[in-house]
Amino acid sequence: MLFCLCLLFAGRASAQWVVTDPTNLAQGIVNTTKQIIQTSSTAQNMLKSFQETVKIYEQGVRHV
Repeated sequence: MLFCLCLLFAGRASAQWVVTDPTNLAQGIVNTTKQIIQTSSTAQNMLKSFQETVKIYEQGVRHV
């Protein structure tokens, strides 16, 4: 009963306006692009290293 009474005196709820920050959004896109480029570069370096390791392994197998 007390809960229902409290609901009667509760204020009206209303939605708020959406706030956007275009500068922050643009900076986030730039940072994400830089991270993708960095990750791509790291993956290429790992692939080259792996290929070099395969070459060394194959040379070792030939000499045995």
